[in-house]
Amino acid sequence: MNLNGKTINPGDLRTKVLLAPRTVSTETGGFPKAVPTTASQVSAWAKWTNVHGAEAWSATAQGIEQAATVLIRYRSTLDESWYISKDNGVSWFEIVSMDNIGERSEYIELKVKRVRVA
Repeated sequence: MNLNGKTINPGDLRTKVLLAPRTVSTETGGFPKAVPTTASQVSAWAKWTNVHGAEAWSATAQGIEQAATVLIRYRSTLDESWYISKDNGVSWFEIVSMDNIGERSEYIELKVKRVRVA
């Protein structure tokens, strides 16, 4: 399938991911902390591609240690405040940008980066 110049094969969506909305909780000392709301998480199938080549160098220059590009089916409720996990919630990535490919509401390409745990 070719969407807006990007070749997409639905068979490539073979990585199970979790998507969870963001909630702000209060830590010790009253400091706010954004965390995924695991009670509201949903699962999806995705094509997960870790950054490599020039894109990896660019991410490193911006201080991003682990970044990836993720392709999923379109979800109208998803926005850039959500988190995504590919290891069943052990580690989470935040969505940096979203692209509704060709504005056709069929697939969304996400640029994500790993959330640092302090």
